[in-house]
Amino acid sequence: MSELESVSDTKNKLRSDEYPSSGQANYLLGLMFLAYVVSFIDRQVLGVLVGPIKADLDLSDFQFSLLQGAAFAILYSVMAIPLGRLSDTKNRKIIVAIGVFGWSLMTIGCGLAKNFTQLFVMRMGVGVGEAALSPAAYSMIADSFTREKLTRAMAIYKAGLYVGGGLALVLGGFIYDYYAGIPDLSFPLLGAVNAWQATFVTVGLPGFVLSFMILFIKEPTRKGMIRSGDGSQPASLKIREVFTFMFIEHRQLYISLFVGCSILNIVGAGYGSWFTEMLIRNFSLQRSHAGSLVGSVYIVSGLLGVFSGAMFVSFFQKRDFMDSNMRVLMLLAIALIPTSIAAPQMSNHVLALTLLSVTVFFQASYMGVAAAAVQMVTPNQMRGQATAVYLFATNMLGLALGSTLVAVLTDFVFVDEGALMHSLSLISAVLLPMAAWIFWRGLTAFSAAVKKSEDWS
Repeated sequence: MSELESVSDTKNKLRSDEYPSSGQANYLLGLMFLAYVVSFIDRQVLGVLVGPIKADLDLSDFQFSLLQGAAFAILYSVMAIPLGRLSDTKNRKIIVAIGVFGWSLMTIGCGLAKNFTQLFVMRMGVGVGEAALSPAAYSMIADSFTREKLTRAMAIYKAGLYVGGGLALVLGGFIYDYYAGIPDLSFPLLGAVNAWQATFVTVGLPGFVLSFMILFIKEPTRKGMIRSGDGSQPASLKIREVFTFMFIEHRQLYISLFVGCSILNIVGAGYGSWFTEMLIRNFSLQRSHAGSLVGSVYIVSGLLGVFSGAMFVSFFQKRDFMDSNMRVLMLLAIALIPTSIAAPQMSNHVLALTLLSVTVFFQASYMGVAAAAVQMVTPNQMRGQATAVYLFATNMLGLALGSTLVAVLTDFVFVDEGALMHSLSLISAVLLPMAAWIFWRGLTAFSAAVKKSEDWS
């Protein structure tokens, strides 16, 4: 960015006392964590309702994969771009509150759907609402915690993925079974509903309360700004300048981060969408039992993993590795290769769940590491937009492809619904070595970017 200069005098270095108090920062982080939990409950509850929805709406695996992936991911990814830019210039807490309210309303709308098209449209609406969360949340969290504490804070936020995803399976299964046991089920104003529809309505309601609570948090002061040429004020960046910074001046850095994490997300989304159904098909487990088992694994191993990721980064930071976050991403991709391939191939569900727990641990570990990495190397004026592009890449490739790629292999390559196990192993064997190589290619660029960021104020 030739017309911009970063300011490096000592007076512009950020001090820890320029951040919010620990109470304010932790309260904000707690609400963003809850929002992320609710978003994943509303997003992932579909995974435990595969059988009932397929039977009621007469869907194939491929059609259902579109509901899990493309219906949500396309608008989620596309809308993250303009919402990310808004997050860099407007009130972030209001953006989040509106998003939570919107996706909760659309989740309830899923419970009103009567056919594939209506459910597809409502899932798109859920995606639009959830697109408002992470660009603004990442930016507020980065402005609330020092660099030394940022990876841990991001790990707490990203833990919402595993808490929410796990609760979606555990609670979703129990809520469905509860409603399925009620003859002639009906809701006030809605009339007669199926158990899966009632499940959507139930999990959508808590978001309304949460959206109101978010309106009353204190917006943190923006930090880590690059400044105009005379250094007197933060620079106002055009979209062209943001694109130039990310994909011309630092293309190796951002491409390594975005593409490598997208590949990890493809494997993770495939597992999240289909592992429960694989247990049901291969081992004849009851739907609520399978959902409870897999959900518990995601909660326990996911939480252990996401916090361990921050510890792995700290280990390398203490040894003065400037590329700590990228290095950890590379090592996690390597560690995932054997467990991701083997877990679906186990001869009984106990062994499958045991290896799933290890796989989920490594999958979870990268979440906070990657989120913090994007914030560390990106100036404040473009953090929301960088996060949006990160989400666009990881979700268009991850959410849209992860579920559908497994279904395509199952339906059109193996031509056998019982072959989910082979589809999951195949995508892991092909894609994870690619991710490790891509992260390795980005190590030098990440080190240079971290050093340069020390001059931002």
